[in-house]
Amino acid sequence: MRFHTIEDILAANQNATERFAASISGLTEAQAGFKPAPDQWSIAEIVEHVSIVSNGFLRITYKLLKGAEATGKAAKTDLDLGPTALDAEGNQPPKFMAPEHVHPSGTLSIADALAGMRQTLQGFREASPRLEVVDLTDQIFPHPAFGPLNAYQWMILLGEHTDRHRSQIEAIKESSGYPG
Repeated sequence: MRFHTIEDILAANQNATERFAASISGLTEAQAGFKPAPDQWSIAEIVEHVSIVSNGFLRITYKLLKGAEATGKAAKTDLDLGPTALDAEGNQPPKFMAPEHVHPSGTLSIADALAGMRQTLQGFREASPRLEVVDLTDQIFPHPAFGPLNAYQWMILLGEHTDRHRSQIEAIKESSGYPG
C-alpha cells in the first residue's frame, strides 16, 4: 500500500483498528484468557499490549510534530510512502521481543484497552490539521527493532502493529485447546 496523504495513513489505521476490534468481539472470559503456551500472551494481554503501544506511538508522533513545527518546513504535496515494517510482498517481519515497558500488566480489561486504542486514533485525528501542514520526514525517533523512524513511519507502523497482533489473535483462536 502507498500512502499519499496523512488522511491515507489515518484511514489505514482506522481500518486496522476496526479489523482488530472485530477479531476480539464476543470473546468469553475463557477465550480472552486462554494461552496456547505458558510463554505466550493471552488475547486479553495482546489487546492490552496493543493499546499501550498505540498510545506510545501517538506520544512519539506528537513529540516529532513539535520538532517539525519548530523547523517550519512545509509539507510535501504527495507523501508517496510505503510500509514501515512490511517487506515487498506485504509480509510482517520476524517476531521480536517487546520491551518490558510495553508488556501487559493484566489489569486492563479488553473493553478498556480497545477504548484506549480508539482514543489514540482520536488523538491522531485531532492532530491531523497540524500533521498535514509540516514536513515530518526529518523528525526521527528510534524504534527498538527497526532503528530510526521518522514521524510518518511511526504513524504507518501503528496500523501494521495492530494488524500483526490481529493475526496473532487469529492464530490463538485456531490453536489446540482454544475454548469453543
